[in-house]
Amino acid sequence: MTTYFVSDIHGQYQAFQKALQDASFSPSQGDKLYVIGDMIDRGPQSKDVLLSLLELRQQYPQQVFLIKGNHEQMFEDWLDRRGNDENYLRFNGGDATVRSLLGNHPLRRAFANGGLPSPEVQEQARQIILAQSPFLLPALQALPLSIQLPADAQTGSPAVLLVHAGIRPGIPLSQQAPEDLLWIREPFFEGYDGEMPVVFGHTPVPKLPGYRGRGPWRRDNIVGIDGGAAFRRGILLVEWPSLESIFVPIQDVHPYPIVQVNA
Repeated sequence: MTTYFVSDIHGQYQAFQKALQDASFSPSQGDKLYVIGDMIDRGPQSKDVLLSLLELRQQYPQQVFLIKGNHEQMFEDWLDRRGNDENYLRFNGGDATVRSLLGNHPLRRAFANGGLPSPEVQEQARQIILAQSPFLLPALQALPLSIQLPADAQTGSPAVLLVHAGIRPGIPLSQQAPEDLLWIREPFFEGYDGEMPVVFGHTPVPKLPGYRGRGPWRRDNIVGIDGGAAFRRGILLVEWPSLESIFVPIQDVHPYPIVQVNA
């Protein structure tokens, strides 16, 4: 029974599946998977990533756990007509998620090449997506912003906080602003000195201070695991608490067929 953390898959379904395959991940054998936000946007297969993980969580609710990232929040806001459409679709890769969920529908062309569809076209797309997947918006709304795992004497795992972007140093978790949990960067990874280990994504590891190599980034009690799939670098699947990792470069996955998790 092994516990794995991953974040920032960003629609790179094949690389994610290959990482699970390389780890021989098997929830039916007791393995656990924690996805620490940003399953969607930018990459071409956001639908496959999101729906497969929701299905896997439904099948193995004690083994598979999903945490909300800023991209899930932006997509939720777009579906619920509460977001900044241009910011999400043009500048944060939301157009790729909408295209993925529209499938072969002719309307998908309106979301190509960085254009901003009219409000009427966006509403048509929302209606199609919500009709095809009525469970999607409630599922996004229900995603937690963080998960705190207790210490495990049997495996030697310390207690750890899993959160997409990080936390505001010096503020109790119960008082953290959701905006910080989803978006914070330097104030967290340059200033956090708490005793509780924190594992986070959001900021790609090559952009973290002093990073070298292909594994996770670590400083004191914080561990960064965003492998940079948002800009086509790769997926990091990290074992806890050893921090041994599997890195799958995005460019390495094209010859591979889409594989299934070992159920």
